[in-house]
Amino acid sequence: MTNTINKTEIMILGTLHGLHRNNEAYSFDDIFSIIEQFNPDAAGVEIRSEDIDQPKEYLSKYYPYEMIETKSRFGSRIPVHGFDWLGDEIKGRLIPDGYFQKHQVKILEAEFEADTIPQKAYFEKLDHDRMLLVTNKTAQECNDGRYDASGEDYYAQFAAAFAGTKYQLITDFYRKRDENIGRNIISIIEQNEGKKIIFLMGMDHRVFAIKNIRAKFGDGIRIAEMAKYGDK
Repeated sequence: MTNTINKTEIMILGTLHGLHRNNEAYSFDDIFSIIEQFNPDAAGVEIRSEDIDQPKEYLSKYYPYEMIETKSRFGSRIPVHGFDWLGDEIKGRLIPDGYFQKHQVKILEAEFEADTIPQKAYFEKLDHDRMLLVTNKTAQECNDGRYDASGEDYYAQFAAAFAGTKYQLITDFYRKRDENIGRNIISIIEQNEGKKIIFLMGMDHRVFAIKNIRAKFGDGIRIAEMAKYGDK
């Protein structure tokens, strides 16, 4: 039996992080305009809850600009919650200097980039094709579901191809991160019953967040259609 949260409306806005700087069709300003148009009662951003109230100097070392700026611009008007997860070993404490440089997944990602295994060319092509779905595309085009489907397929194939190898740790970490993001988002929705909530997250997380929300709430909440927002 699914839980029902009456009249709760949410928007899941996938963002492009640094790619917004060179995307005139979907700029940083477009993100903030969409937030204004949606006029939410609360927001969630891809920052850990442990870090959400830290100063910009700290946040800028670890998080995308649009997440930090959403907290800065809207935090005095509405609650802005953090929902990210970056590892159990730093749960409940601030991110230590050098954490990502020493993180096993980041080290493996660098090794994969330098690897010459035959499968690499195939996944580079998959990655190139899915990036075309967001390159110089509008917010509506980026969030219309096509990138979601391609990203879900990419990670499923990557997990299957590298199961049992050292690179399995990469997809294991990605999966655990999305599971934790899903739980944290559900908690934020439950804390804001009956309200309008916008969640900003990197495009790769969007499909998994929507699936987690649907699995928990079914049709008990409304997910806003992006087509209504962000017109130039």
